[in-house]
Amino acid sequence: MDLSSAIEVDSIEEAHETMHRLGWTDGLPVVPPTPLLVESALEYLGRHPQEVIGEVPPKNRLATVEKVVVNSVMAGCIPEYIPVVIAALEGMLDDSFNLNGIQATTNCISPLAIVTGPVVDQLAFNARDNVFGGGSRANATVGRAIRLILWNIGGGYAGEIDRATLGHPGKYTYCIAENTADSPWGPIHEERGFATEVSCVTVFACEAPHHIATGSGYVLSGDDILAVLADSCATAGAATMNGGGQALLVLGPMTAQKLDSDGFGKDGIRQEIQRLACKPVKLMNSNKFLNPEHPFHWARMVDPADDDALIPMFRSPEDLLIIVAGGWGSGSGFNAVCHGWMQAGGLAQTRVIEWPGGKEPA
Repeated sequence: MDLSSAIEVDSIEEAHETMHRLGWTDGLPVVPPTPLLVESALEYLGRHPQEVIGEVPPKNRLATVEKVVVNSVMAGCIPEYIPVVIAALEGMLDDSFNLNGIQATTNCISPLAIVTGPVVDQLAFNARDNVFGGGSRANATVGRAIRLILWNIGGGYAGEIDRATLGHPGKYTYCIAENTADSPWGPIHEERGFATEVSCVTVFACEAPHHIATGSGYVLSGDDILAVLADSCATAGAATMNGGGQALLVLGPMTAQKLDSDGFGKDGIRQEIQRLACKPVKLMNSNKFLNPEHPFHWARMVDPADDDALIPMFRSPEDLLIIVAGGWGSGSGFNAVCHGWMQAGGLAQTRVIEWPGGKEPA
């Protein structure tokens, strides 16, 4: 993306076609980044346009404040959303996130942004019904801005540098918020060392959500529910199962409150799911996704010749990320798991959202 000179067009239709021709979009139309929109956002941020946030791999082009603003405007963000985008980008640029690998892998992962804290209500992020779907401008455009930054600045072009064999719809936009109002526990950013009252973004590279129905609205025990969750998490073909790393468990409020009433906090859930989410060596030997010499291969944990030995999906309980999101639904107690990308990268990173002048949106 070249911002060195303005591009003049005669119509909105020409603007859209010009942006497609220049490769500024991954297929969906974008908002033309007019000087008025860009300057308005820059004025709100109060930061120098050429301030560098970092280099975005794999092209390692500089993400300046101005370039982030342009991509955010193209995604449909209002100025107040852009600090959320910047915080997410800062998290993705952490070395342990391995954004270079995420942008180029053949695996079907994409960075998910999880927004938590007062900003969820202040800017109307959706944390409830249809949380992974459409209907929220904040969720849709913040997730879209992240994707356009990875496309236009990072150069993660599909079929070129981005070699994802299948990909998933989160490569258009992938942003949710945590439903702390209906959660019996604190937000994920509090677990990760941040004050409860601040607003944060946690980024985690993962697959699309896999739906899990537990029946937690009926007369079931927490033990029954955890058995279903664990079995749904541990699948022989999951990258996390084969190579470690993290996974995200998204509990609907019905399931979360049932587990809490049965005495299970987040730590107890992690420990029990780690114990239950296992597969036998005999099955895992059928999967040649990784060879035994791979540094993250499950064979480093158990004897690969012992057919009956059990391989835990989670190398440690802390590898299971837990949030509460979504609506109440029916008695089926709906939840989801999003598998991560082994220990190779995409590991969760949390950043505080820095607001202009230190003042959060009203």
